[in-house]
Amino acid sequence: MAQGRERFRSAFSTPWFVIEESVGADPASQPYYRLAGPDGAICLPLTRTGEIVLVRQFRPAIGQMTLEIPAGSIDPGETPEAAALREVMEETGYRCRRIHRLGRGRLLPNRCSWSEYFFLGLGAESDGPAESGAETLVMDRAAFRQLLADGQIEQSAVFCLLGMATMGLSVDLLTDPVEVIYRAVDGAGAEV
Repeated sequence: MAQGRERFRSAFSTPWFVIEESVGADPASQPYYRLAGPDGAICLPLTRTGEIVLVRQFRPAIGQMTLEIPAGSIDPGETPEAAALREVMEETGYRCRRIHRLGRGRLLPNRCSWSEYFFLGLGAESDGPAESGAETLVMDRAAFRQLLADGQIEQSAVFCLLGMATMGLSVDLLTDPVEVIYRAVDGAGAEV
């Protein structure tokens, strides 16, 4: 495929995403397909004592239950920060008192058109029930780290988020004292 901007048209549409097909100048060339949809927000919520708030939910795409940090699409007119806070609340029933944007990236640029915004949520507190079908788990960071090491958490966005925190805040979210994490966020600014 030639480099540059391809034109795409909808080949199949759902309420959550669209499969688009490239429209090339050369009718003999093979079409390229991509998933298009809204940008997303991913948030790792920490309680005041440094525990991580997770969601266990069934994922039809892989036919199994997963253990994840909250994530979801950004609604039209919604800021990435507002989407991250909303997703934490919907998926876990927790509300973050503060949120810090760690960065933006693309998890599957070979196949998907959207970007993901990565956030660290601070001061997460229970504020109601999680959405139907979601189970909230709160665990200490050592246990979370062990789940990552054992391959029990397959959400690759978690690793991206941890790396962004290390690079942007100079902290290890899994081992540094929670006070160090809060100070790093305070020194970085740019939070809601």
